[in-house]
Amino acid sequence: MNSGILWLGATSCTLGLATAVMAGGSERFEVSFSGVDVFPGDITGNVQNLDTAGQGGRYYGSFGYSNLDFDVCYNPGGSFPNWASEIQFVMEMEDGSSAGAGALFLLAPSPFAGDDTGADVEGTCSNRAAADEIDNAFPAFTYQVPDDGLVDIGISASFDDGTGLRHSVCNTANYYFTLGADIPPGCASGTGSCSEPNGTPACDDLSCCANVCDTNQGGDPFCCDSSWDSSCVDLALTLCNIFVYSCDAPSYANDCATSPISLANGDTVAFDTTLANQDGPAFTCANGGGPSVWYLVANESAVAQQLTVSTCNAATYDTAIALYDAGAIGGTIDPAVVFANTEFACNDDGGGCADFSSLLVATMDPGVQYLIAVGGYEGAAGTGSLTVSWSEPEPPIDPYTCDAPGPDSFSQTAANAVLQNNALACAGGGITTAQKYARVYTAADMGSDRFTIDCVEFGVANSGSYLEGAINLYTTVNSGPAPSSDLVLVASAPYGFYPTTEDAEFSLVSFDGGAEIDLSGGESLVIELETDASLDGFAAPAGGVTADVTSGETWGFALDCGDVDYVTYGSFGSDFEWFVNVQGTAGEGGTPCPADFDGNGIVDGGDFGQILISWGPCPAPCAADLDGDGQVGGSDVGQILISWGPCAP
Repeated sequence: MNSGILWLGATSCTLGLATAVMAGGSERFEVSFSGVDVFPGDITGNVQNLDTAGQGGRYYGSFGYSNLDFDVCYNPGGSFPNWASEIQFVMEMEDGSSAGAGALFLLAPSPFAGDDTGADVEGTCSNRAAADEIDNAFPAFTYQVPDDGLVDIGISASFDDGTGLRHSVCNTANYYFTLGADIPPGCASGTGSCSEPNGTPACDDLSCCANVCDTNQGGDPFCCDSSWDSSCVDLALTLCNIFVYSCDAPSYANDCATSPISLANGDTVAFDTTLANQDGPAFTCANGGGPSVWYLVANESAVAQQLTVSTCNAATYDTAIALYDAGAIGGTIDPAVVFANTEFACNDDGGGCADFSSLLVATMDPGVQYLIAVGGYEGAAGTGSLTVSWSEPEPPIDPYTCDAPGPDSFSQTAANAVLQNNALACAGGGITTAQKYARVYTAADMGSDRFTIDCVEFGVANSGSYLEGAINLYTTVNSGPAPSSDLVLVASAPYGFYPTTEDAEFSLVSFDGGAEIDLSGGESLVIELETDASLDGFAAPAGGVTADVTSGETWGFALDCGDVDYVTYGSFGSDFEWFVNVQGTAGEGGTPCPADFDGNGIVDGGDFGQILISWGPCPAPCAADLDGDGQVGGSDVGQILISWGPCAP
């Protein structure tokens, strides 16, 4: 089940909550909820607007909740009971680390995290309560109150059981946030490293500087008022978790990161980490890593290269490999610079590699050298052999053309809609992650229950380098792409996602020979854009807003933002809609007869009876809903009468 999502706008970066403490702390703001229904991804019915009275632009310090009392429901018809851990609070903020990023919405960690239980009996609800206050810290000097000082706060649920009923009921809940202290004087303009005496007040890392100069964090204002001396460095190492490099008594020529062995393309070398230092940062992929030896590779070509670093089936212990960007070829290996950020790539257990040996694949930029650490999982050490190789990646997928498509078309995009770069996308480190987007079409949307698709045109925006993906065509018995396990693949077209020269553009794929879509059993068509993670920019679909489409809604799915399946954009407050247009031939293989429900070749009393049986609200798939409006009514009776008699051959 979904543990939480955060989808951000095209100029934003992913919010990752950390345990860093905000320097100082002051005002506290709180809202209370009582007697509100909680629905999956929807806060419209319970959102509260909190006025901070002129505090726009102030940094958040922390947030939390208390007096929690919820009834978690197992709805009639639900495939699963809802869980307490799926209850989440939503809070508006702005990303102070990214100029012009605009408003974001934090889907906060659940106050009942870890309680993956609910009611045991279908049709009942089960109470969950927590009186004690639960506090969470924000990363220091990162997220701000919106400029207007107004903060929207609501309650949502991260799992949709498909019933359309409430997830839970909030009997009582208090949500609060605090504002952090102002940035200490000097930190905003500080220069010099925080990890070395620099002879001037403050240092160049705003968050670290603020903590070191704050007495509430055990710091000393002297460091910002007078001089950043050795005592300030000692405080910084403790309060800011700064990595300090050391490599004592090396046992091997390449035991230290500062003395790596250079390797050429295709080299295989024996290694031994038994007596090695663990002089680099902790491996993020191997529970800290272990003693390491070091190698250096360089991309001397003029184009990017795909690097493979392997101990696969060639080691006596549980290896791990980390890769670091070491700057321009020939440059000095400065650990303070190389290890300032996390690894460029990391692998613990390679797919198909025996005995937990490793296989790392990454892209090397031209003119850049890379430092390789060969270590082990959780302190493991031993012997083995390392192989490195690199080559140019596969050539990009050529753009498609749409030659001589069929005479028919369908779209949910309004005729006068203007294409915009306004999508939300899951992002990390300022670049988009791998994700999927989809729109869903009924037979009424297609104008026929059978359609041969020749071409799909769709809006895209890509501010970064080329990446790859696909346009996939599925059928489903559901009204949306979730659960995705029900999707049946009809056709797929590999797609090269090139940088867009305009803010947003239409692109297309074509299907050689046409893709045959058959919705005669009441299914829906799902058109999906699937993309790889971007390397250096923001890649997303393009479109408009809800007013720009005639029917349907846009769906998104990103594992890196916590999704376990597709969710609608509307469920987390966005009115973005992806623009998709389809060309081909309707009714290929014979004129369809959608009103012939019993398939006897005649629209007659039996089919009219089906209309009467299904009268009223009828969610898709609903064969009797001939006009696709979600209701069986007079319009559908009219369709029956128009079609009355033998179906056309």
